Amino acid sequence: MYPVFWTLLEQLGHICLLLKSYLYGNLVELLRGNCPMFWFSFNGRCYKYVATRLTWADAELHCVSQGGNLVSIHSLEEENFIKSLIKNFDHAQGFTWIGLSDIHKEGNTWFWSDGSVVDYSFWNAGEPNNSNGNENCVCKGSGTKLRWNDGCVLNQVFFVLPKYSNVECMHFLI
Repeated sequence: MYPVFWTLLEQLGHICLLLKSYLYGNLVELLRGNCPMFWFSFNGRCYKYVATRLTWADAELHCVSQGGNLVSIHSLEEENFIKSLIKNFDHAQGFTWIGLSDIHKEGNTWFWSDGSVVDYSFWNAGEPNNSNGNENCVCKGSGTKLRWNDGCVLNQVFFVLPKYSNVECMHFLI
């Protein structure tokens, strides 16, 4: 179990919530920054863990209603931030929707729901495999590895919601 510490900081007249956790041997700090309550800042975007089980499409619609999209991940640093966010809000580290899908064009042509370029991947071994020909949406797997899997299409799971200098959205699976 990784230790978790909550500390209130006062910076530039703002009170920031600082969550420190050790994840995979690295200290990851979740800062609220200028994000709304229950959102955490990373590289100019705000991210929120949403503990409501939804299908991928419904999770994306929820994110759009909040001014964002399901989370798109573009670096190992962002991947580790997302892992930390998941771990801190879901100790079981269950399945979590991300914004990647090939729903518009089958056959390993992946798109982020926010329209950004797919320039990073973190697939689980043997993935993507489009098992039974109907795996179009991607989730982060469960447990400590949290690698990507395209086999979550029928599940209702949690998610992460992001916004640009505002919010990113993560929906999580069980």
